[in-house]
Amino acid sequence: MRTCWNDLPLRLRLTLLYVGLLLLLLVALGALLYLSTRDFLISATAFRLQVLANTSIRDLASPLPPGSRGRSSSLGARDPITSTIAQDIPPFAIVARNLARDLTWQDTTAAVFDRTGARVADGSEFSDQPAPPSPDPSVLARALNGEQVTYITTMAGHDTLSILAPIHFPRPDSAIIGVVQMSALLDVVDQVLQRQRALIVLGTCLALLLATFGGLWLTQSALTPLRLMIATCRRIAAGDLSQRVNLPHRKDEAGQLATAFDEMVARLDDAFTAQRQFVADASHELRTPLTAISGSLEVLLLAPEGDPDTMRRVLHGMRREVQRLTRLVTDLLTLTRLDTRRPLNLQLVDLMVVAREVVESIKPLAGDRAIVLEAEGNPKCDGDADQLKQVFYNLLGNAIQSTDTEQGSIVLRVQGQERTVCVAVSDNGVGIPEQAQPHIFERFYRVDKARTRARGGSGLGLAIVKAIVEGHGGSIGPVESQVGRGTAIRFTLPRRHGA
Repeated sequence: MRTCWNDLPLRLRLTLLYVGLLLLLLVALGALLYLSTRDFLISATAFRLQVLANTSIRDLASPLPPGSRGRSSSLGARDPITSTIAQDIPPFAIVARNLARDLTWQDTTAAVFDRTGARVADGSEFSDQPAPPSPDPSVLARALNGEQVTYITTMAGHDTLSILAPIHFPRPDSAIIGVVQMSALLDVVDQVLQRQRALIVLGTCLALLLATFGGLWLTQSALTPLRLMIATCRRIAAGDLSQRVNLPHRKDEAGQLATAFDEMVARLDDAFTAQRQFVADASHELRTPLTAISGSLEVLLLAPEGDPDTMRRVLHGMRREVQRLTRLVTDLLTLTRLDTRRPLNLQLVDLMVVAREVVESIKPLAGDRAIVLEAEGNPKCDGDADQLKQVFYNLLGNAIQSTDTEQGSIVLRVQGQERTVCVAVSDNGVGIPEQAQPHIFERFYRVDKARTRARGGSGLGLAIVKAIVEGHGGSIGPVESQVGRGTAIRFTLPRRHGA
């Protein structure tokens, strides 16, 4: 059953769900309205019969002559019940017959019972309506005890409402001498209820019909973005990453989903494009040293035996290409590890100490170039010391390559601020052209491709710097450079709370 339900279209499932809930609600409200109306009509009919019966019973007490009032009182003192049938008071049979006659109308029938439960008078002789059945003895006993009793019976296939009212005679405070039964057919009530049932059923059917068509239209409108996304996903799965949902003028959840979907596909497209470019650039960079090594091996094979100078020159060239290949592979592995965003080994690091260690180890490569360290404020932050060393190595290495061997000057400044630590590496080298500055952090990008490749650079150094800085939650600012006057690169790292 659950499998069949899950196989239905979402549009149909949603429509069936809220149409079913609407059906339950309408049935519950219709039943409540029907039962409330039925109770009201029956209560109103019973109240009318009780008022008629009580009024007629009170009208039975007619004024008595002064002399007879005293005799009835004396008789009542001896026996309250037998005093009601004194010589000057009508017999109970006459009173009962008159009461039954007065309470019998076109829509009501009355009967009177004495204290023994015997039927004394019957209003059927004054009307064409059949006499109601005698009440149950237990119900009659309750009425003889002074209780107003209401019940429903079936007479000749029709529901009949009956009330039992005790008779106090000759005065309202006299003892109960019998019970009057008034009965009325509930045909009018049944007709009203039947018409109400028809209206409830008709209204429920119309509401369900409108809800079904309206629900199908509403779900179709609401699920349109999903169908568009399904079609877009299929085209994307076929390899076309340029596809977008492009759902305009929708600010609801479906519109937000479509917008987020387009943003995700755009990022995937950019990522795949960057990956393809990265693979192509990496293949090109790897092919160059491999081609050089292959050519050197052919030279060795063709060189005359016993020529040590040729062999030494070729082997030195092969060594340089192997070293370059090793650096390239190392940088590629570093970028791959940074792209996976593995958890960092974050500790409290003094950037000035890290910078001093890097400067000491890189001085042999700097030659006569001047490297100046400057510090201001608290240089401590939260970071991975090994990766931060890589940042300083790459930035200082680029500065060394771009400055003159004798007049080159490099300044590494670490400035501690309230919530961040700012690091700047500046030099007086050749500078970077303005059109190249936005691209220097791209992978395999070289400002001077021929010269950098000759010096062994892979074009990945600044890309690694950016990845490490952003991996620490920091940011690397725009490059400040002028051709012939030098370059300054700045980055900022967040400070550890309490550092």
